Amino acid sequence: MKTMTKNYGDFFYRTLAAVAIGAPMLLTLAVSQLPEGTVRGDFMVYGLGAVLAVIVGALVLRASYTLGFNKAFSIVSLEPNRSVTA
Repeated sequence: MKTMTKNYGDFFYRTLAAVAIGAPMLLTLAVSQLPEGTVRGDFMVYGLGAVLAVIVGALVLRASYTLGFNKAFSIVSLEPNRSVTA
């Protein structure tokens, strides 16, 4: 598969932007087909929450990939290893 961008990082951010813009639009179209009521509002709120969770997850994975997994794990575990052997 050939992309239109030469830099693969640009492709990631363009795809992420397309999801961030397109998913709420599709969710709004799906919600508009539901009858009025609390189910309609709940579906919209939980749907937008799921879209936000996917976007945040993708950004976290991209940041960990960029930093390198070893460096990311060392940042997470800032506590020194104080293991005592008997």
